[in-house]
Amino acid sequence: MRIKTVDSNQARNNWREMLDMVLGKEIDVVITRYNKPVVTMLDYEDYLSIREELVKKRAQRQEEAFQTMLASERILAREWDTADEDEAWQNL
Repeated sequence: MRIKTVDSNQARNNWREMLDMVLGKEIDVVITRYNKPVVTMLDYEDYLSIREELVKKRAQRQEEAFQTMLASERILAREWDTADEDEAWQNL
């Protein structure tokens, strides 16, 4: 399977051509914005075959983001004005 990368402006101007490439099962299309990949176009049957794994990955990513948020809240809730911390900062 080949991959074609196009920027979002090219995608907008060549939408029908990209659909034909993907529907012909020739190429998966990666659309970039500011040189970073943001979206992939792939055949619907291929999408259905990987959908379950995609749902699991998204749930895992959400859980990781939630755990990061909780950890950040714990750090921000700390008492930052203690004598030990003041002493540590003086040595820097």
